[in-house]
Amino acid sequence: MNDRIAAWGDELIKLHDGFRRDLAALRESRMDAAGLRTHCLTFCDALHAHHEGEDGALFPHLATEHPELADVLTRLRQEHQVVATLMNDIRRLLDHGHDHGHDQVRTELDRLATRLEAHLDYEEQQLVPVLNTMLTLPDDV
Repeated sequence: MNDRIAAWGDELIKLHDGFRRDLAALRESRMDAAGLRTHCLTFCDALHAHHEGEDGALFPHLATEHPELADVLTRLRQEHQVVATLMNDIRRLLDHGHDHGHDQVRTELDRLATRLEAHLDYEEQQLVPVLNTMLTLPDDV
């Protein structure tokens, strides 16, 4: 058995932990507006790419291999849309910042953190046990 596949759920947790750390660092940082903008956009791009990979390759594969996960996968896709909307709100604030934009970005980062933490926790609870037993994964993941 391929060790990478056998422990894929554990790898997902490591990846999610990286997102948690990066978002916490953004929320706690005292960087200027330009630095915050750069780091926020980098974070949002990475998270967006991760969710696109899940929606485009992993979730369809799981739906085929584990049809019992249909409701879970639907919920996760919907949560991806909510997170994407929050990230778009942050991007909009960063692109059209004004005197209080920095504080508003931090407020939106807090909102994003709340939703993202809940999403990541649920995804790990539901998918890690399945991923750690799977023998095949799509090539795109």
